[in-house]
Amino acid sequence: MALKSNNTAVAVTIQPAADIFQAAGPNDLMPVSNLVLNIQGTTLDNNEYTGSVAKNAPAVVGKRVTLSYNIKLRPPGGVDVPAANAFLMGRILQAGKLTEVRNTAAIPAAPEALGVGSDVTNAVLGASAAATAQLYKGFPLILSDNGASYPRRLTAIRSYGADRKAELMEVLAIAPAANYQIPKFLGYYRSITSDDPIILSHEVFIDGHRFDLKDLRINSLRLVVPTSTKETAAYPELQVGFDAVIAATDNEATPAVPSLGAVPLFKDGDQHLSRFPIGGQTFTIDFGIQTELPPNPNKADGNDLAEIVASTASVTMTRQHYRKNVFDTLALADAQLQHPFWAQYGRAAGAMVGIVVPDARLNYGSPDLGGGLVMESGDLMVDAFDRGIGIYFPY
Repeated sequence: MALKSNNTAVAVTIQPAADIFQAAGPNDLMPVSNLVLNIQGTTLDNNEYTGSVAKNAPAVVGKRVTLSYNIKLRPPGGVDVPAANAFLMGRILQAGKLTEVRNTAAIPAAPEALGVGSDVTNAVLGASAAATAQLYKGFPLILSDNGASYPRRLTAIRSYGADRKAELMEVLAIAPAANYQIPKFLGYYRSITSDDPIILSHEVFIDGHRFDLKDLRINSLRLVVPTSTKETAAYPELQVGFDAVIAATDNEATPAVPSLGAVPLFKDGDQHLSRFPIGGQTFTIDFGIQTELPPNPNKADGNDLAEIVASTASVTMTRQHYRKNVFDTLALADAQLQHPFWAQYGRAAGAMVGIVVPDARLNYGSPDLGGGLVMESGDLMVDAFDRGIGIYFPY
């Protein structure tokens, strides 16, 4: 009987060390789509003479294993911040050199009055906030007079000073003058250290055929966020690729993957570039990860596990094109200054997604007249700033 594609499942675990496969349990099963397990032979040509026009075929000297799949960008759910390393998509993000931040208690515990000096792009936090520069960079922030609902009251911090002034990712309608609170949240923020990220193991089930993969190192990581409209809809996704090693294979029935509920779509939210609420079709954050295999004749494959050697991040946008007096992307690209990019969507605490790029430079974009609407595709260049990219799930 032929095997069925939909009878596929993936379980993801964190390895204790290199070369050590970590078996999975029921809580490690993660819904994915578009899975590709590629096992590619490595060959070596045989240039020995044979005394005829026929040549010996190349020798098969090894195999290169890669794995890729997509993950729907679904918040962790529940009513509280998950335990450390419990959020499965978070394990993937950590393997891509993002640091997990668990803010398990709101700051302060109860909403507090803002300090003196707030305006439409800055909120001066009260005495309960820490006086440590950049401590809250990239964090979500609730301003009680910023709207009538939780999503509208929720904004994000671009930078934070020792004077407790939080620079915002947007221009508010009015200067905040009531209360503030940094909510509980689970976040992941890009790290620019040279420390190696965590190493993953996977169990991949393909209709009863189980592949145990170890030493998974991310070689591609992209966050793709399309706008959903009344005409078309698409899921925001994390697209990831790995180098891997096959530790073992076996026959085992594919386990049932738990249904984790609805995935919020990117609409009825916020998308701000340089604090301008910009219309757009989609944006993609590419972490630009590059890996290499260190040669090592002491290992069975002749190399150590893959290592991340570089990461050059960028944001690609397909956005509406505006007149010069509305939003002048040409002038912004000419100036090559840093500008914030922020996206946020969802309907309630525990079911929202926020994405922050506090500082990025605009590359040039051209008007696209290929459809009925004038669009513009352009890149944002993200330099090597700590927490230069972040994603948060507020509670």
